[in-house]
This record gives sequence, structure tokens and C-alpha cells, in this order.
Amino acid sequence: MNSEDISQIIEEELDSYSYDVPEPGTTLGRPWSEEKVLSYIPKLRESLVIPYLRKFRLSETHEHFNKEVFEDYWVVAIDGGYIQWYDPKNKEFGLGTEGTDGEFISIGVRGDLVGVYCAM
Repeated sequence: MNSEDISQIIEEELDSYSYDVPEPGTTLGRPWSEEKVLSYIPKLRESLVIPYLRKFRLSETHEHFNKEVFEDYWVVAIDGGYIQWYDPKNKEFGLGTEGTDGEFISIGVRGDLVGVYCAM
């Protein structure tokens, strides 16, 4: 897989995205409206970068705090100190930050492209 392949995945995700409002009572709090979620897509498009591979330290579970675990993910978007990545093995997006030492850290938010971006 290369940068162009990842860019193609992102474009396909954006082109085919549709938001299904969760049924009442199936979430904590009040779900976002479709209008609000869709308003994030232009912001997401502005934050996209040419995808590049980067090693992330996982900081997502109790196990990760006891033993350092690293994974290589494709950086796809950067916005406000957050880094959105893509894992082609699991076909999922995730959210990370940059540590004070320049290390990239995955913080445990995973899901679809738009949903992860909205979590920023």
C-alpha cells in the first residue's frame, strides 16, 4: 500500500459518507444532528495531508501503560494538535496526538473517517 492508495480510500470514504442518526436511547447524551456532522466534512477536507507512514505508540488500554506497544499507521489529517491516522490492516481510522518529544501517540479513538474527525 502506498500514499496514493490511502488517498483513494479517503476519497471513497468521503464520497460515499452518509450519517445515520442513532436511535433515541442508544447513546449517552444527545446524538449530533446530520447537519452538524456534515458541517465537519469541509473542515476535514481542509486538514487532509498527503498520507505518510508514521510509528505511533499506543496509549489506549491498561496493557499499553504497562508495556510499550507501537504500530505503523498512515497519517491522513492534522488539525489543532490532533493527528488522524488510518490502519489498513484493520481498515479503521484513529486519533492521536504528538508528545512533547515528537513521538506520535494513539489515544484510543477509532472508527470511520468522519466520526473520528468529529471526535477532535
